[in-house]
Amino acid sequence: MLPWLAVAAVAVVVLAAQTLSFIAREMPLQGKLQFGRAGIETVITTVDVSGQEVIAPEGEALVRGAANAQRIVRVRNTGDHPLYVRMKLGFACVDAQGAAHPIDDLVKYASAATGDSSGSAWVARGIDGGVVSAADAFAGAPTADGYLYLARPLAPGELSAPVVTGLVVDTEAAVSRYGESSTYRLAADDHGVQRENQTTENVLEVEGWPEA
Repeated sequence: MLPWLAVAAVAVVVLAAQTLSFIAREMPLQGKLQFGRAGIETVITTVDVSGQEVIAPEGEALVRGAANAQRIVRVRNTGDHPLYVRMKLGFACVDAQGAAHPIDDLVKYASAATGDSSGSAWVARGIDGGVVSAADAFAGAPTADGYLYLARPLAPGELSAPVVTGLVVDTEAAVSRYGESSTYRLAADDHGVQRENQTTENVLEVEGWPEA
């Protein structure tokens, strides 16, 4: 008799963050975590003056007011198994004392949902459990858990379609709240769950997601 196949419970979680500031210049960051032979990596890039996509530098200076920052955020599957992945973006202002304050209300993301032929590379879970497009989620449509889900599994070694391609942050309002010496941190909270032995191909219904 064939043994029962249990739903794959191997999951990976990674939190990557990048600092954007008026004065700091730091090394680029790529967050990476491995669990067994499953792994995910957040990759944050930008486009340089020659038009080439490069790893985004730390400490890019932001202007006062409506500050634009080109940030192309993706996930790479660094393991040996196809994975379903999800991501939650967060933006914080770090004050002079080093305390981080969420300022997601002061940030607008440029959705990359139109970057693929179907316009739905990433989706969100609606409050009714249905599918919400990434573009609608960024436009303010309510979601159940705040995560964006890659609609199809990510193959080993594959880099996902972008979640976002840029952001605009109201630094004037942030400085008003937390002071002139503030810096800014973009964070990506990623989870991955193995595709094997799942009973559905709907990313919103697969088993193994950590609690939101």
